[in-house]
Amino acid sequence: MALTTEQEQALLALLDEKKITLSELPAATDLSAEDLLLIRQGIIDKSVNNNVLKKYFTPAASSFTESGIVKLSNAINSDDEYIAATSKAVKSAHNIAMQANQDVAAKALSKSANLADVTDSAEVLKNLGLSGKAATREIGNGENQIPDMSYYQSLLGYDYGWQKLPSGLIIQWGTIGGSVNDVITTLPITFPNVFLHVTVTMDYTPGSGAIGYVSGKQVSNSTLASRCSSSGLGAKYLAIGY
Repeated sequence: MALTTEQEQALLALLDEKKITLSELPAATDLSAEDLLLIRQGIIDKSVNNNVLKKYFTPAASSFTESGIVKLSNAINSDDEYIAATSKAVKSAHNIAMQANQDVAAKALSKSANLADVTDSAEVLKNLGLSGKAATREIGNGENQIPDMSYYQSLLGYDYGWQKLPSGLIIQWGTIGGSVNDVITTLPITFPNVFLHVTVTMDYTPGSGAIGYVSGKQVSNSTLASRCSSSGLGAKYLAIGY
């Protein structure tokens, strides 16, 4: 940019006398917008004394809407919107982020490993609030095992039924036809191993006064025999086995 002698003298005089800022230059010296842009960029004619400009000229600070002078910083933890980060600061932040990513990857569980990379399962269960013994038990009916509902199968009927327990014990019940002769009754299910015991009791209708006795005995793993003191009274049984 070539300034006229009058423009140069006016500019230097104003700078020397008033120490004006960049924003005041156009009105003070009648410089064009193009001239002002060149001054902002530092592209000035050698005929202008740069030392004078540097001594008295105060460039405007940069902003989100105006260009200007900014301060550089190597800091990576600053939240100042008017300080520009250097390449060194950017590289430092990048290195920290990369290291953090590597640290996370080193400690993270691999999805494809299906938790096989867990080295301390007891501590994991503790952190999940599953440190109780139940969290480490297997399903079953043995020692240190937990039975599920398949070990509690049942048929809960009034006339007959049965209940299985985790130990393998089976309790069965049902009705017996009353007869003075032997009556063979078939159990709802067969005891897989042993028919241990059977108890039989006479039926009774309140107020009837009809009483008697009944006896019973296991015959096989699926049947029992009984006999009543009189016909028509009927009875019930409770059988135990496994």
